[in-house]
Amino acid sequence: MSTTNTNFIDFLHDHYSNGTTDDMSQTLARLQQRLEQQRKLVLNEIATMVQEKENFVEQSKHASFYTGGQFYVSNDGQYLLCTFNALIHVLDIQTQHIVRSIGQDDTSSEVASFALFNDLIVVAYRNQLLRQFNWTTGTCLRTWKSVHKSAIVCMTFDPNGTLLATGGADFTVKIWDVEHLYYTHNLKGSTSIIGAVLFYTTESQKIHVVSGSHDGRIYLHNLHESGAKPTVLEGHMSTVTSLVLHSNHTLISSGRDRVVIVWDLQTLSSIRTIPVMETVEALVSLPSHDFLKPLKLKHTFPSDEPLFFTFGNSGLVKLWSGTTGRCLLIQEDKTYEKVANNSSFSKDIEHQQVFLNAYFNEATRMFYTNTVDHTIVAFNIKKLKLEKQFIGELGDVLDVRFLNGDENNPTHVVVASNDDKVKIFNLNTWHCQLLKGHTDIVIGLDISHDHRLIATCSKDDVVRIWSFNADKSSFICTATAEGHTGDVAAIAFAKTSNSFIVSGSQDTTAKVWSLENLILDAEQPQSLSSLFTLKTHDKEVNSVAVSFNDKQFATGSADKTAKIWDLRNQKLLAVLSGHRRGIWCVQYSPVNPELATASADGLIKIWSTKEYNCLQTIEGHDASVLRITYLSMGTQIISSGSDGLLKLWDLKSSTCVKSIDAHDGKIWGMTASTDESLLVTCASDSTVTIWRDSTEEDREGKREKVEEILLMEQEVSNLLVNKKYHEALKIALNLNQPYRTLTIIKEILNEMNGTDQLKATLLQFSEDHLNLLFSYAIDWNANTRHSTEAQIIVKMLLSILTPDQIMKLPNGQKCVESLLPYTERHMSRIERLSQQVLFLDFSWHSMKYLEQSNPLSSDELQTT
Repeated sequence: MSTTNTNFIDFLHDHYSNGTTDDMSQTLARLQQRLEQQRKLVLNEIATMVQEKENFVEQSKHASFYTGGQFYVSNDGQYLLCTFNALIHVLDIQTQHIVRSIGQDDTSSEVASFALFNDLIVVAYRNQLLRQFNWTTGTCLRTWKSVHKSAIVCMTFDPNGTLLATGGADFTVKIWDVEHLYYTHNLKGSTSIIGAVLFYTTESQKIHVVSGSHDGRIYLHNLHESGAKPTVLEGHMSTVTSLVLHSNHTLISSGRDRVVIVWDLQTLSSIRTIPVMETVEALVSLPSHDFLKPLKLKHTFPSDEPLFFTFGNSGLVKLWSGTTGRCLLIQEDKTYEKVANNSSFSKDIEHQQVFLNAYFNEATRMFYTNTVDHTIVAFNIKKLKLEKQFIGELGDVLDVRFLNGDENNPTHVVVASNDDKVKIFNLNTWHCQLLKGHTDIVIGLDISHDHRLIATCSKDDVVRIWSFNADKSSFICTATAEGHTGDVAAIAFAKTSNSFIVSGSQDTTAKVWSLENLILDAEQPQSLSSLFTLKTHDKEVNSVAVSFNDKQFATGSADKTAKIWDLRNQKLLAVLSGHRRGIWCVQYSPVNPELATASADGLIKIWSTKEYNCLQTIEGHDASVLRITYLSMGTQIISSGSDGLLKLWDLKSSTCVKSIDAHDGKIWGMTASTDESLLVTCASDSTVTIWRDSTEEDREGKREKVEEILLMEQEVSNLLVNKKYHEALKIALNLNQPYRTLTIIKEILNEMNGTDQLKATLLQFSEDHLNLLFSYAIDWNANTRHSTEAQIIVKMLLSILTPDQIMKLPNGQKCVESLLPYTERHMSRIERLSQQVLFLDFSWHSMKYLEQSNPLSSDELQTT
């Protein structure tokens, strides 16, 4: 900087001391030229200091793991077992990493239901098969047919784990002896699908099976009475969804008729019918009232008081008394109650949270329940507060951003997937917070420069601003921006302050919204006012970007053009034409006056934001380029495409530094962390992947590898000096050095009994070493100078390995096919040489015969 200032002052001194008569415009032009030269010098110095990226490696990934249906939590509370099509995924609850997958990924045999008992699970498939697994190892213990005429809907073990009850859509319940693999009872009587089943043992140790049906009836089967008709308990008017035992003789049932009934199994009559005013899908009765102490209830209850929790379509956990029928407690954390900022949304039943199955884990003292959108949530017993959330299925993930913590390091990722909720994932645990407010799919999002605000745009034509509420430890909707008449597809914050945002829509317009008077802790979202609206393109706007000095913004459209706009004067500065298809992304360089555009034509173009001309065109993607991000102080760009590839580009040479096969679908979103050490991508394959910059690690690995090779080469040299050829040969093969290997083999063959020594050495080699040596022999055999050694190696390999073993080598068949032509050529050459030797021998003997038959004196020879 001191050099720049000195040069600038010297220029002014020279200019005015010489008494120049240039007018003001010429002076300013010369000043601008000198400043531009100095800027380029500074940028060149910065570029030499910046360490460019060379590679990114996967650090963590969050993918879809749950497709709905039953789930279980292990007894110790460490693992979650849930269905994923034809598999059972076992997840570590702390990290949400898939520990193992049980079963085979076969779409023809999806999981219908499964039951867990300690280390065993029995899985029922839709192809009428049952399989028993040890889920801790993933091994299949046995397989048998279900005998049911249709799919199994529910199943459960008895308390001892020796019997298994399966309820099917064929209106029957079958009892299985798990150890001996045969069914002991075929229980009939129901007139509809069996939806719930459990075992009940009376005080006289008689085993009963209780099943709930879709016809609203509960059937009680005595397994000790063969052929007896079941006892029918009638009270529900709709599907029985859940059955729980509170004590040895108290049964609690729930239904979709919005009531819970408490039954006395001794008298086979109902004690109380409780109107819960919601559809209850699951019931939980705690094994002891001691677990309720953290709730700090006002009243104490006798130990036989039937207390139970309900989970239903209200999205709230509620505690009820079975004796009085009163609701004792409603969940205070209303994260899962229908959340709305307007009346129309609150009346939309599709946006209500509906709980389905529910379990209580004694080890962790947590409630686990799943929802209709394939999400599993965990509430602690204290105030029923949300503790953990598992997003089982993401769908197409459309956009993603890093969210920094207090130390300016990324702690969360904000995700917009194919629904109306914004998801905020914790990078360490992948616990998710949901931001509710949009009424249609969220398409795009952005983070403010200080990471205090989140902006989201949606197909509901609305832009929402979210801010962090420290009291609630969550984000709340602070403001809404309404005015677009089409889907809002792109959003961008100002780069230097939180003064405005720019939105682009399918209505072909871009709007600039003021954030100057934004109140972050307002109780109700405030409405943003539009500073101005511009008719930007002929087709929808796919991307917007704000320059790093907040003076310009750019828009990219499906009309194949990008446009640059002046924010202060609200004027069009330039139209950038050159792409053959629509533009998906526009990005400003953080250092240079440049704008990068990515298009569906597979090209990336770099444009000058001063002369507005195309500076360079980068080709490499075979499909649409969907996202681009500048890295390394503007010297590199990383791009993502619909081919699932990430490509890292060096802008100085327009070359691809690294190509990464990142996803199985279109990579819709990509962004880098503030320090560029991390990269996050999201795609249509329902995955969000965190990538780590491994440049320094790779360089260090290369340095260590070079040092290791140098040490090994030195060791080989020392072994050759000491004539320890056999050890040297093995190291040369490990170094993958064909010429040195050939030299060592020649040295061995020159020794006394060298052939035997070489064969003894080869007998000690592994198949990998022999395969590598076989490959070397191919190249040696192609050269006449080294063909002898090659043939010796081939002969030894044929004596060491059988033909079948040679063909099983990785390069066996290829080596044999390559050996034959040159070997035949060498044989032909040797045969010709042998014939020539025989001719010479014949000529020699003929000359000797002539000499003996016509002896000439020396005088005669001289005369001749």
